[in-house]
Amino acid sequence: MFFDMLLYCASQTEPCTLEQSCIWLSNTYDLKIKKQSLDGRFNLEAITFAKEVLKDALEKQLSTIFETRFLPEFKRICIKDGTRFNLSANLCKYYKGSGGNKDTSNAALCIQFEYDGLSGKILALEITDATKNDHTDATETISRVDVGDLIIRDLGYYSLPILATFNTAGAFFISRLGANTNVYNPVQNKEISFTELYNDMIKNNKACIETEIHAGKKERMPVRLIAAIVPEEVYQKRIRKVEKQNKENGYNTSDDYKARCRFNLFITNIKTEILSANDVLMLYKLRWQIELMFKNWKSIFKIDEIQKMKYERFTCILVAKLILIVVNLQIIWKMKRFYYAKDKKILSMFKCFKTLLKEFGTVYGILKNKRDESVKCLQKIKEIFSANHWKEKRKNRMNYEDILDLFICKSI
Repeated sequence: MFFDMLLYCASQTEPCTLEQSCIWLSNTYDLKIKKQSLDGRFNLEAITFAKEVLKDALEKQLSTIFETRFLPEFKRICIKDGTRFNLSANLCKYYKGSGGNKDTSNAALCIQFEYDGLSGKILALEITDATKNDHTDATETISRVDVGDLIIRDLGYYSLPILATFNTAGAFFISRLGANTNVYNPVQNKEISFTELYNDMIKNNKACIETEIHAGKKERMPVRLIAAIVPEEVYQKRIRKVEKQNKENGYNTSDDYKARCRFNLFITNIKTEILSANDVLMLYKLRWQIELMFKNWKSIFKIDEIQKMKYERFTCILVAKLILIVVNLQIIWKMKRFYYAKDKKILSMFKCFKTLLKEFGTVYGILKNKRDESVKCLQKIKEIFSANHWKEKRKNRMNYEDILDLFICKSI
């Protein structure tokens, strides 16, 4: 009853009071309880219980492979990122924020999220202090990488020693090049000048090149460098941003950094025979899917807008929202797989999430009912999705399924 009440609270986009929870328990289970008594049920044991349910939900996920011909060279495509948001000040003892300016708070948390781009399976979903940065997380979770994995992360997780560990473990990676990482021509044993590289590419009318380099002043790690020139407006935007930041901090922007701003720079240990330079650039776009995921969690599930309450109740409701997200993701991935295999049609993650939250009663029915009734609930969702939940194609923008199709065609 407690867990069901948590899921109900998690499904509400508006603040759910203790009084409303008591009314729901009365209507659903004929349980009469005062709000003070219910508030007392939110304790450390309740947090442990909620987190155990989340752990169980993650362990019992279904594998949903779109197409076995999609990048068979890799065991998993591990895509990871974190999202942070501020909390009410009363939670600062439990969720420490960095504080110090208008955009930060003394109370804040981070959700680290990792999923497999091949199967859709969630690999990690963890709540931490906002003070724990992505680099620290990368160091602490380095042992979770397996042979044949492809790791795609943003610069927050970047570290040459960590990438070297991936390489030693038999895993692959695609990463942006760190802004302060020295790169050397392994033949000439000479540091590469990005100003010279840019001028040479312009002279030879090349928009993208790849070359073998050694990365790092001390490590000298052998990797492929892929350099793609960005449009002039992107370059100017980058320069304005960094000039503003450096001016506020009393620094000057180096010529080397300005030259690097001319490029999108990536390094990888994947051989050219497996993925071309264009393939690497295309695959890195998969990382943006996780940004869209966070956007959906915040705009639809309001994970960053839980009203002020005590720590135990707040944490239970936040974990319940994550459980509901995991369950909904399982439904959506299965439906996406079905329609992609059947009609090559693409469901919109945003539209599906929004509908499943409105249809909480139906999702609840899938979880609580026996097989026959659960099938009926799933059939109802299938009919709703097939009516008007298709992804709208955006001009000059490739989504997950576009990329998937591209690589399947290459394997035929």
